Formats: sequence, structure tokens, C-alpha cells
Amino acid sequence: RTMEHLRRWGIAGRLRAAAPLPVAWSQRVVFCESLTGSRVTEFDGAFGLTPRRDDRFAEPGQQVPQPVVEDVLRAHLGERPGVQLRLGHAVTGLVQDGDGATVSVRDGHGSGYAVRARYVLGCDGASGVVREQAGVRFAGRSDPRPNFNVVFRAPGLDTHLGPAVQYWVVGGPTTGLIGRLDLNGTWWAGFPGIDASYGSMHASELITGLIGRPAGHEVLATDPWTARLMLADTFAAGRVFLAGEAAHVNPPWGGHGFNTSVGDAVNIAWKIAAVEHGWAPPQLLASYEAERRGVAEQTLACAESNMAALTGDLPADAATIQRVKRSEFYSLGLVLGYSYAGSPHVQPVQPSGPPPAADTTSYAPAARPGDRLPHAWFPDGTSLYDRLGTGFTLLGPGGRGGALAASARGRGIPLAELEPPPDYPWRDDFLLVRPDQHVAWRASDPDSIDLDLATGLAATAAGVWIAGTEVRN
Repeated sequence: RTMEHLRRWGIAGRLRAAAPLPVAWSQRVVFCESLTGSRVTEFDGAFGLTPRRDDRFAEPGQQVPQPVVEDVLRAHLGERPGVQLRLGHAVTGLVQDGDGATVSVRDGHGSGYAVRARYVLGCDGASGVVREQAGVRFAGRSDPRPNFNVVFRAPGLDTHLGPAVQYWVVGGPTTGLIGRLDLNGTWWAGFPGIDASYGSMHASELITGLIGRPAGHEVLATDPWTARLMLADTFAAGRVFLAGEAAHVNPPWGGHGFNTSVGDAVNIAWKIAAVEHGWAPPQLLASYEAERRGVAEQTLACAESNMAALTGDLPADAATIQRVKRSEFYSLGLVLGYSYAGSPHVQPVQPSGPPPAADTTSYAPAARPGDRLPHAWFPDGTSLYDRLGTGFTLLGPGGRGGALAASARGRGIPLAELEPPPDYPWRDDFLLVRPDQHVAWRASDPDSIDLDLATGLAATAAGVWIAGTEVRN
């Protein structure tokens, strides 16, 4: 899903070019006795990785280290007019009032200054200043088991097990995870249950244990860490909104932390933009927590379930591993199938029966209000998502949205009209699609779509974009 967002911003291809491990290189997770030992079982097509076009999504998954993602995003921001990326600066405090917030910042030389803004989006992590200054608290727990990660160089290391994005070593005296960071001899390894003191003293021995023989490696870095399951008591306080690990912290098992964080930012960002551009009232912003808290809770629950069976807990038994770990590597239902149904700004629909059982492993496209818009390809090979407008889009039979389009113009709401591909299963319906590609309304008659509900606009609002002002101390 994050790759679909990157596609919308025009940088999915740039990230793939920068990624050290191309998707075509491997889509597998292998369980084994060691890198030189026997294969126990494997999961192919893990994490949505596929070298082939898939009708269900505009972009397949991509395994890539977060520093590479950050480099690509920094370069993209550097090309955007009106954006300042201030590396080495740190927020030290903030104070809110009825009109906005004043944020105190320290620059790289230790000098302080203030930024005045109408809204603050805290993306500064679990230990960040914004959540604390806003008076928001975390609730949750830490996993009692320690974890120890190692990055090492081993240019001559290879394995007869074939390419994989992860190797899980189970059933032996040394258990853990290991994989390539690039194709030039840089590897990572993770050891659940190993504390910092033991790991620091025995890092080379642990690596040798995963490999199954001495490999002439060089330890580059070590990182002890603790898995935490934390959720903020609120995602918003006044004019401050929390996104990512400032709002929720989940274990990395399944790889959903960064992706969920991006989803938060996308959700609140289009709403703030709508308010600032004057086509939605501030009341729209209250739907951020209503829509994202449930996603965070479900993601936390899945990560916790995945954490219940780590390498030291698993026998070298294929059937057991397939049963216990399948949800960790096949999670399209979690990352593509979550819904904002029940949001105050999504069409209320009377349920026709009991809700379907949540299946986080598989994804079946649906066009229910609140769902991510089902993806499709046009005959010329372009993605449906590529043709959506930058604001709302009315997707449906051509030439029949005139009254709704006129209503949108009268309210200043950006609304594009688009006819879906010829074989689109919902081509006879009218789907009002939000800027974040979720369905806000589904109807057989476009005149029945309530734009005021979808935008929170009780009456025509007017507004202009005014940048925050900066005052140097």
C-alpha cells in the first residue's frame, strides 16, 4: 500500500531503482536449519512481492531499508517548491492556543527559534516531544524478551538455499533471522531472546551459528532493542495530530510499522489540505482518529500474534511453521482490506447481514463505502489510480455526473469525473473516491451522493492558504 502512495507522488520507480534488492531477485522467505543446512519450508510471494503485474494493486511490495526510503523522500522534498527540509533541527516544545500552536525549535548550532502554525503534525516517534507536550499518554506493554540485531560484512557468503529476502533459522542451538541488505556482501541478522550484554560479547559466534560454519565476516554494527505494543490515548489534541510511532508502536513482525505510519500521514494530510484550501471545515479533521485508530489496533493485534512464535519457539517442522507463520508473510487483507466504514464522513450503509469475518491473509476487492477503491488496469496498461483526480473523483458511467459536479463547483470542492475500465466489476455504480483512494460513497444515482457529509461541509466555506510565520529569538 505504501508503494501505491509513492506511485501517486511519482517516486515509486525512483525507490525501486534505489532499493538494493530488486523484487525480481527474490520473493521468498525460507525457514532452514542454517544457511549451510537443510531447508525446512518456505513462503513464496511473501509481503506482496511479485515481479508480475497484479490486478489487485497498482504496485507490488518492495523490500528496502528505511534509510534508503528516507534518502528518496529527502530528494523528492528538495524538488518541491515551498518546502524546507531542516535536517539537524529539533523540536523542543510547543504551546497551543485557540488559533494555532507555537513550536520551539533548536537548530544544528544550538540556536532557538519559533514556528507559528495553525496545525502541527507530530511524526517524531515514540520518544518525540510533540505527544508529550500535547499531554497525550501511551498505554500498552513491552515484550519481556530482549532482541539483538547485527549488521555485518561477508562478501564471500552465499547459500545453497537460493535467494530469499529472509532466512529463519530454527530448531538448532542458534536460532534467529538473517538476510541480505544488498547484493554486495552486506547482511543483517536478528536474534530474538538475546540481550545486549551477551550479544555484544558473542556477536560473531551468533552469526556463525546462523550460517552453520565460519564465513570470514566483519561485524559493522549492533543494536539491542525491545518490542513494544503501545497505543496513544488519543491521536489528536486541539490543533495537534499524532501520526506514526508518535501514535502507536508495534513490533516489527510482519513489517507493518512504517507502512501503517505512512497511512496515518496520508489520511490526515489530505484533510488538513482540504481545510486550508477552504473546501472543508475543521470538523473534517475529527475523522482522522475515527478512521485510523481501528487500523492501528488491528495492526497491533496482528504483530502481537506474529510475535508469539519467533525463531526460538518454532520446531524444524514444515507443517507447524506453515500453520503458525502464514499470517506474517501473507497479509494483503490487513494492508489493503482495512475499511473506514463507520467514519462520520463515509456513507452510512445499513448492513445486509453479519459482517464478514476478518481475514488478514487474503484480500478480496470490494467497493463498499470506506474500502480502498478496487484497483484495475486500463487496456492501454495504465492504472486506474493514475487517472484519479487530486481531490475527489466521481467514478462511474460517463456523462451522468453533471448535477453533482455543479454542486461540487458551487462548494469549491475539487471533483474529477472518470469512467472506469470496460471490465470493471462496479462500472455501473457511481463511486465517490476520496483523495486517499478510499470510497466515500456508492450509489446507483449520482444525485443521491451527499457531498456535504463526505467533506464535513455543512455550508459553503471560504479559505486561503497562509503559511506559518517564523520568529527568530
